[in-house]
Amino acid sequence: MKAFITTSLAALIALSIDALCGTGFRVTPYLQNPSPGAMSIRWLSETASVGQLRYHRSGGPTNRVASRSAMASELDYHVSEHHHFAPQPAPSTPYMHRVRLTNLVAGAWYSYRVTQRDEVYSNRFRAPPGRDESIRFAVYADCETEPESTGAFREWPDPSGKTRGRPYLLDQTDGYSNNLAVIQSRNPDLAIIAGDITEAGGEQRDWDEFWKHNAGTYNDLGGRLPILAAPGNHEYYGGTAGGRTYSQPGSETAVSKYLAYFENPPNGTEDSEQHERFFRVDYGPATFIFIDSCNGADTPGKDTNFRLSTFDGAKAPDFNPGSVQYAWLESELADAQKVSRFTFATFHHCPYSVGPHADPNEGQTSVPLQVLTPLFHRYGVDAVFCGHDEMYEHSRVPEKEIQPGGRSTPHDLHVYDVGIGGDGLRGPVPGLENPFQVFLAHTDSPEVWRGDRLVDGGKHYGHLEVNIEKDSRGHWQARISPVYVFPIRAEHSKNIIKCERRVYDDELIITPAVIAK
Repeated sequence: MKAFITTSLAALIALSIDALCGTGFRVTPYLQNPSPGAMSIRWLSETASVGQLRYHRSGGPTNRVASRSAMASELDYHVSEHHHFAPQPAPSTPYMHRVRLTNLVAGAWYSYRVTQRDEVYSNRFRAPPGRDESIRFAVYADCETEPESTGAFREWPDPSGKTRGRPYLLDQTDGYSNNLAVIQSRNPDLAIIAGDITEAGGEQRDWDEFWKHNAGTYNDLGGRLPILAAPGNHEYYGGTAGGRTYSQPGSETAVSKYLAYFENPPNGTEDSEQHERFFRVDYGPATFIFIDSCNGADTPGKDTNFRLSTFDGAKAPDFNPGSVQYAWLESELADAQKVSRFTFATFHHCPYSVGPHADPNEGQTSVPLQVLTPLFHRYGVDAVFCGHDEMYEHSRVPEKEIQPGGRSTPHDLHVYDVGIGGDGLRGPVPGLENPFQVFLAHTDSPEVWRGDRLVDGGKHYGHLEVNIEKDSRGHWQARISPVYVFPIRAEHSKNIIKCERRVYDDELIITPAVIAK
């Protein structure tokens, strides 16, 4: 963490790395694939040595498990990246370790300890809770990590339109670090990323940077709670390792890194290569649906990235009616409507926006995702979490008509662009309109200055915090709070002394729909 993370905030971050000075971990242990009674713990090592995991429930006996490991060739450095390590050679191919813990007690806390050669890592996690237990989760998008983020200050457009070229108060590394620090201080159960995890999915250095933030030297949030992520277009982008394009083989090489790091449940479709690109997770009283929104019909203006299916070997799934992913989505939503109190959908391309990707003629347009809105209405999706336009924008999309065989009453669909993870901070595109817009941080959170010090308002890095719990009457509700991480300067100085958790004036409370949930 940088120095301006305050001591009190840092104390809230439960970093429990006993020793990180040996030759064991490349990426420290992190949690994946939560399901009722089960959790996976994964980590990367420098060598093939077997790792040892000990874990126990409070007051219970200690269990010992040896890891299964395999060389992770997907995580090699492309020759185009080698010069960054000169005169030393690029790091060798790492080994991925995995332990699947089962028969966990719902909602119980477990302590664990992983030994990998001469390094030891300790942390604790909560087993997936039962359907009648409260949960808290955080959602963001577009962290787009890369080593070059350090020292890179995003342009911070003035809402008045008169000032251009203002650098934001924090560089992108500090912005993302402080965002994660605030998330961890709130002790959520899950962290969800709506795509664009790295700047270039094909560049290994960019993934290294992501895991430094989430299971490494900056923070180890992933060791305490599962990180669930939908793929964004940047996960399909080859970068310098893939010819700076989405063509093959660079694009599939890029997304293979995402698939190597994240352990998502299979979706049961016939093509095994599609199993973890879209998936479902049930956690507590909620169902989370993750969609791969990176490719649709092969027509510019009707597809988020038509290049992903015009080249041989592309595997990005279509999301339009008639596709395998669409049929899977409808089936999962119908089931979730019957068994879950809340249903949330996560994908990258925000269908309702005033950002640059709201233009249907733009090369990475998000407009085609509106084709899924009728499904979301029909099966009672409570909120949709997206990114892509790298801003905070909240839209409320009313149901135009009662869907036969679905909900008994019309409802509003809440759609969020929460692409403020650690990149972007974009403003709206002049001339674009979103008739469903409820809140846009750029215009609805006016900056308040005292001399040369910003004291309130403005658009900043942040996330959504969602709390699902019963109210005072015993009725279930989900409170969605848009959090921004506000940088505070020292008096009479431009130095940032701390970052503070604040909430935009756009909180929302939703209750379960009147359906069989």
